[in-house]
Amino acid sequence: MITKNIIKLVQSLKQQKFRKEHGLFVVEGRKMVEELRSSSFDIVHLFATERYLEEHPLIDDRLETVTELQMSQMSGQDTPPGILAVVKTPKLEVPASFDGIVLALDGIANPGNLGTIIRTAEWFGIKQIICSEDCVELWNPKVIQATMGSVFRMSIAYTDLGTFLNESKRRGKAIYGALLEGENLFKKEGKWADGVIVIGSESHGIRDNITPMITHPITIPRASGSLTESLNASMAAGIILAVFAMKK
Repeated sequence: MITKNIIKLVQSLKQQKFRKEHGLFVVEGRKMVEELRSSSFDIVHLFATERYLEEHPLIDDRLETVTELQMSQMSGQDTPPGILAVVKTPKLEVPASFDGIVLALDGIANPGNLGTIIRTAEWFGIKQIICSEDCVELWNPKVIQATMGSVFRMSIAYTDLGTFLNESKRRGKAIYGALLEGENLFKKEGKWADGVIVIGSESHGIRDNITPMITHPITIPRASGSLTESLNASMAAGIILAVFAMKK
């Protein structure tokens, strides 16, 4: 039976400091919980309302039925979807080595952008994502929701991006970077070598300390007459990964 202390715990997980302190995060919604239950992530609590279960019967030993009021107290959404899970935060580890293409994110601050990039990366077959240490927190509810379940299947880690790129270069990996001055992405010939694709932040692009590490600068050409200064980070990632998929 759910207690007031558990409700307070779930409420606290809306804040990053408490997610970090307890090593827990929240997943809400039918699709997201279905994806979660099919993953290797450790579910600590699973709550659903009677109304939800009438519409979507669920058999799970971890399931606890709660009232609409209790769900609204725990939910971080304006309209609670009726099912919510509390999940143990897994340990994120930087891969010792890799094959193929790894996506590296430099300072992505918007939760929706990070979540969308993760979802898009999985669509195009990317298995690993490396985030700079100042990227938005992976377990932010808006990030989780925007991934639409991809977060449960991807290898994602946070680290000093410069160190990671230097080590990748030392091992002979190509470092592709989305820069204003680079090879036209749509005219790039041949297959892409194994390496890292770096996507910069929404406001600053790839930072100055990272730019010198780029061995293969690429650019998404802007149409003649366009006055748009830049692309959304998740949109730029999607375009680059789509071209990569055609070239691999």
